[in-house]
Amino acid sequence: MSALRQALDDLKDNPEQWEAYQQRGHCAVLAPPGSGKTKLLTTKAVWLANNLLGPSQGLACVTLTNAAANELRTRIRALGQPVGHAVSVGTVHSFVMSHIIRPFSAPAGHPEWAGYTLAPRQVARDAMIHAINLAFPAGADTRYVASTISRNRKMCLTDEEWQTAGPFMRDAAEAFERLLRQQNYIDFDGAVRVAVDLVEQHPFVQTVLNARFPYLMIDEYQDLAPGLHRIVSALSIDEGKSTLFAVGDPDQAIFGFTGTRPELLLELADRSDVHRVDLRINYRCGAVIAQAAQRILGTDVQPHTMRGGGAVTVQYEPNGLTAQADYIAERIRALCAEGAQLREIAVLAPQNDDCAAIVEVLRGHGIPASWNTGAYDSSPLTIVIEAFAAWAACGREDCGHHLGDLLDQWQHLGDWDAFRAATDGIVDLLLHTTTGSNAAVFVEAIATAIDASALSSTLRDDDAAAFTRMRAALADGGAMAGYTVEQLGRLRLRDGRVEVSSMTSSKGLEFDHVFIAAVEQGRLPYYSSGYQTVAWLEDRRKFYVSFTRARESVAVVYSGWYLAPFGVKRDGPSVFLFESGLLARPGRQTPPDC
Repeated sequence: MSALRQALDDLKDNPEQWEAYQQRGHCAVLAPPGSGKTKLLTTKAVWLANNLLGPSQGLACVTLTNAAANELRTRIRALGQPVGHAVSVGTVHSFVMSHIIRPFSAPAGHPEWAGYTLAPRQVARDAMIHAINLAFPAGADTRYVASTISRNRKMCLTDEEWQTAGPFMRDAAEAFERLLRQQNYIDFDGAVRVAVDLVEQHPFVQTVLNARFPYLMIDEYQDLAPGLHRIVSALSIDEGKSTLFAVGDPDQAIFGFTGTRPELLLELADRSDVHRVDLRINYRCGAVIAQAAQRILGTDVQPHTMRGGGAVTVQYEPNGLTAQADYIAERIRALCAEGAQLREIAVLAPQNDDCAAIVEVLRGHGIPASWNTGAYDSSPLTIVIEAFAAWAACGREDCGHHLGDLLDQWQHLGDWDAFRAATDGIVDLLLHTTTGSNAAVFVEAIATAIDASALSSTLRDDDAAAFTRMRAALADGGAMAGYTVEQLGRLRLRDGRVEVSSMTSSKGLEFDHVFIAAVEQGRLPYYSSGYQTVAWLEDRRKFYVSFTRARESVAVVYSGWYLAPFGVKRDGPSVFLFESGLLARPGRQTPPDC
């Protein structure tokens, strides 16, 4: 039986998944954690590609992050479908740059737009500082101006809305964009605004895109900012002719800093011309975990789970975060003694500095920990390089990556012919790399292959920027200086290591056992998140998302205080522990049973 046929048979066992698969018009799928939405989306995408697309047509599978896009590519390839022309997979920003701005700017009368590249972070920061200094009078309080401008630009405000944002805000935003464009740069938010203009103001753009992509499949729709929602709407549910298949969950909307509005998914699902499907079966979490997660959201809905059991515990460690990490280390050792694998254990915390402290303690206990330090961004190119390192130094075919698949991913990073021409050199490098080889030398060899084959000009902007940061991180003095190729590869595998992650970065992951540390009032919710504000509600969703990463057990650890830059804060455990019943309200003698 083919992988696709098996996947279709699996969908038939779930009435809601099968209903969504069979829908041929616009469809919005509300998919809670562990409900199989990625399997549904990829199975439907492969079936459409094999049955309903013409020779010059394709479907676009679009998601927010590079990691999520890589997961979609992996699953689609596992179903026997190549990723490329017929099935285009990428982030929303790569879709905007590759399929809207580059091909249509010149025909729309703005050839200069096609020449813009994404601004490096430091260039964008410097431009913002300069713009604020230009727009605001000397001595003005500009501490929160940059963040306000960033959020307003993500929201694609109208002229009238900009006028209510505060004096000089619009002037500073326009100066920022002007300074970038003088250097032939654009940032993500500027790219979205340009793409909105192209799609909404130039009908031929919509016509061509509808012909090229008769199907749009959007993953994690709740994470789309208003500008991206406008692009999708223009191509599909408004006046466009592309069929929209949107999957998401408003309860997992935790990227507010990107300008997302989770209510957009609910508005989409409630449209009369959109078929709504609510997935109900949780395949991931044990029943006890799923029930506790619902209480975090403040609902009494009884989840339909396929896994029984599960365990939820709450541990008080009065001596702070270090003591919490010591406790977690002891529990990890106990789990391993019972047969648990390190790669199936995660430690999550509200902030990156919490993660850094936990990693240090775990490693002091001799427990290997994998943690994304933020030294470089995850992009299609850096993901492939990490996978190359894993194949070369971590067991080759036994590492879970097949060389043929990796080379296919490599060849689709840019101009296919150019990347194919460099493939022989890459294969030779992989075959001659050993476990202890220096990662910096390994990556520089790849950089040399890219330069020698003139591939640099064909790289996507996010790939070029992420690759530059990866090289800097591995170089002498960088955050990852001295890494071996094996260590670089294990970042992709997570094999033999506990995963340590911020709550925000944990989205999309799943583990057998999850520890959630530093659950203190002021850390979660964050001290600046006012009660029941948008930020406060998002913080609660972060806790919910963290909880639902677990299959078998969740352990929440708190101290009731934390060390802040301005001193010790003793505000007690997170209010979310009380609201969800995970911890007894003050005055009660014992917490309720979990």
